[in-house]
Amino acid sequence: MKILHVALSLSPRCGGPTLGVNELARYQALSGLDVTVFSTNTDYPRGILDVPVNEPVLNNGVRHHYFSVQFGPLLVSLPMAAELRKEIKRYDLVHIHGLYRFPSSFAALLCRIYNVPYIIIPHGSLDPFLYYQSSRNVLAKRIYEILFDLPNLNAASAIQFTTTEEKARAKFLNIRSPGLVVPNGLDWTRFESLPPKGAMRKRLGLENQPIILFLGRINFKKGLDLLIPAFSEVAEHIDNAVLVIAGPDNDGYAEVVRKWTAEHGISAKVYWQEMLYGREVLEAYVDADVFVLPSYTESFGIAAAEAMACGLPVVISDQVNIWAEVVHSEAGLVVKLDSQDIARAIRSIIEDKQLAKQLGNAGRKFAKRRYAYDRIVEEVTRMYETIISAKPPVSRYVCDARVVHKK
Repeated sequence: MKILHVALSLSPRCGGPTLGVNELARYQALSGLDVTVFSTNTDYPRGILDVPVNEPVLNNGVRHHYFSVQFGPLLVSLPMAAELRKEIKRYDLVHIHGLYRFPSSFAALLCRIYNVPYIIIPHGSLDPFLYYQSSRNVLAKRIYEILFDLPNLNAASAIQFTTTEEKARAKFLNIRSPGLVVPNGLDWTRFESLPPKGAMRKRLGLENQPIILFLGRINFKKGLDLLIPAFSEVAEHIDNAVLVIAGPDNDGYAEVVRKWTAEHGISAKVYWQEMLYGREVLEAYVDADVFVLPSYTESFGIAAAEAMACGLPVVISDQVNIWAEVVHSEAGLVVKLDSQDIARAIRSIIEDKQLAKQLGNAGRKFAKRRYAYDRIVEEVTRMYETIISAKPPVSRYVCDARVVHKK
């Protein structure tokens, strides 16, 4: 089975979606599939990746093609367009990651023209919170959507959602293509043998203080405006507690968050870490006492799943779409988008060591059982086989972008 993944970028700064493409492709190759990945060489939000461009690179059994970009805002890549036009008919199925940019839109359009089955994974962009997020370019986005992405979504072989909640939240668009749920995966070899405790504490000059960890992109949707006052309240009751904020600041949002910490008088208790890589990520999880992700929207929440895999109890908002799994597995506490609710949950875990241990152990067991890539690849392969075995229509190239939705 020949599979092509089309991704907007493979920059680590893009977070979970990038990690997901790379690891899924690698595990698919290990399972015997013939896998290729097309992506731009963009290192979001600025710069380019240090990779060969416009030529194939073999990595872990996967052929990667990084293409240069000629128009940054839409990631327009003429070399990618030429290669897609030449090669796309050779694949049994195309797995498209993301929306609202040239690589995904053009790949889907070619699939429709040449009757190649394709799946789109929207990575949360169809959640109403982000869909209706106001911006200066909202009109241009809607025009682009009507011309390209809605026809592509409606003609897709399937839309892959990573949670049942994400699928439910996209219903307002009335997309005609079937929605299938397959979660993101974890490379369990990373979590099988965890690093010893203490590395991050030593790096930050911390001793036995309770550590509250936020790990992810520093972004408006992550609920940091709720976490800062929540931590301020926690600090009033647990004097030696500290907050570690770790992740890339792609949009300059960290400066806003720093102002909030100053306004609440907690700047000295907040420790900042830039982008963490590899073992550093695991060291952060094993040294922390509780992981917090109070996002306004999160299609999956890979950082929360990683924290669970490390045995770290989690506090997440009910807008993080794996909240039901966290409740069911008893891996952590789910809160409303309310700073006092967040503070109460954090305190209950820090102040009750037995509860923290129970939540952590349950989360680790659940993460291995549900998210390890061995199982995920089996689910994705079955999805591919079902789609490929279905007889395709005479043409997938339809311009009907009709959709009914209400704000």
